[in-house]
Amino acid sequence: MYKIRLTLELNEESGVYTVTSPDVPGLVTEGATPEEITHNVQEALQGLLEAWQELGIEPPETLRIAQATSPDTVEVLVAA
Repeated sequence: MYKIRLTLELNEESGVYTVTSPDVPGLVTEGATPEEITHNVQEALQGLLEAWQELGIEPPETLRIAQATSPDTVEVLVAA
């Protein structure tokens, strides 16, 4: 989970928001509803993290802090 600031700019003609973040350079997505915006931001963040990893680029500090403090998730299949 990340805590980042988002900037929403409404296109009044289409009713769609353009979403950027001063905390995450390169984050640009759009959405018309809070749910759509949330989904699209999560998807855009995942894409940026994958691209930065492939290119050997460190993510912005805001995302590094969240990654360092997030608990690891382990999936386990248990047979009874």
